[in-house]
Amino acid sequence: MDSLEKQPAAIHWYGDAPDGKKPAALLIPQYNESSNGTDFRSRLAYFSAIAKQFHQTLDVVVIDDGSTDDSLAQIKSFKDRNPDSFFVSMITPNANKVGALYKTILALSHEFVILSDFDTEIHGLDLFFSNLSVLRNDSLMGCYFRMLPFEGNGSVFLFQQLEYSMSRTCYKFHRSEQSVPVMPGAGCCYKRKTLEDIYKRHSGLRSGEDREATLLGLKLGYKTFYFENILTLTKPPSTFRSLIKQRVRWNLGYIETFHKERRYYFHQIRKFSTIGIRTIADFLRVNFVLLFPFIMLIGVFANVQLLLIYLGLVYCSSLFLSVNALLIAPRESYEFRNRRMYSILYYPLFKISLDCIAWSLALISFARRRDHKS
Repeated sequence: MDSLEKQPAAIHWYGDAPDGKKPAALLIPQYNESSNGTDFRSRLAYFSAIAKQFHQTLDVVVIDDGSTDDSLAQIKSFKDRNPDSFFVSMITPNANKVGALYKTILALSHEFVILSDFDTEIHGLDLFFSNLSVLRNDSLMGCYFRMLPFEGNGSVFLFQQLEYSMSRTCYKFHRSEQSVPVMPGAGCCYKRKTLEDIYKRHSGLRSGEDREATLLGLKLGYKTFYFENILTLTKPPSTFRSLIKQRVRWNLGYIETFHKERRYYFHQIRKFSTIGIRTIADFLRVNFVLLFPFIMLIGVFANVQLLLIYLGLVYCSSLFLSVNALLIAPRESYEFRNRRMYSILYYPLFKISLDCIAWSLALISFARRRDHKS
């Protein structure tokens, strides 16, 4: 429950700390981004531009989470040349992102904190500040923004465009309940005091930090909503291998969160809430993709004709669900409307292959961690 509070990490500021007089702080955690293929200096320049554009309402805080490369040195150098840009918090030793965010939040006094990633751009923040009265509703913990993949091409990128679009379509079903399975840490906002309460209960596990934080907020009785006019442009994995690696981490986070908060999930299932229905759907989907290779193997040896019929039904069903999702919320696929049909045609095969590999590896990783702890 209080693992984050027990972390030995400490926060230090390079230069002045924010005075908290502005309503919101934008938090950008980073760890060794200089050596991760990121155009590091241009990203620092981007955050500096955001800080200057919204200097009356927003403090931008770049958080160095115990980097071991030259990232912190470059941040300090940029800050020295641009003293009126963003603020710099330094967490030592590495606190595993969520710990770094927690330590920084404890040192702030802003009303709201906006969470984003080092390689993500946010558009529409002016709309955020013109709607603060909505966010101040006591029942809300915050909101989440419209996440779009950008800077890419090829089948892996097109697949992610469609997948993100279908995920955003599901937000429509959460509107009346004002819930969501996960508020993406690359583009969301929390009331600072609420997020502080959430992190006090957070396990600190890295893989599912966003999902766990969202669930804990819902568990505390708060609601959230989709602020679709604020865009967060995120750079997705560019290869199938890197995509698998990302999804293994996401799926492991789901498993860890479900294991930790299984009573809440089962309670939502009994209530037949939107979260409960989504959980049932996820359970059925995961079981299907895990069993799919065995069904294929049995079909090859038992009856190839029936197997082909089965595969045809699976493919057509997936196509139907994909098209139906896009028709429910056509705006969510507007950015790639000219390539939708191409994406939809190969989506089922891509999705099943990815999920089968990623969920299998995530379950193996979770089992190994459990064995190691025991």
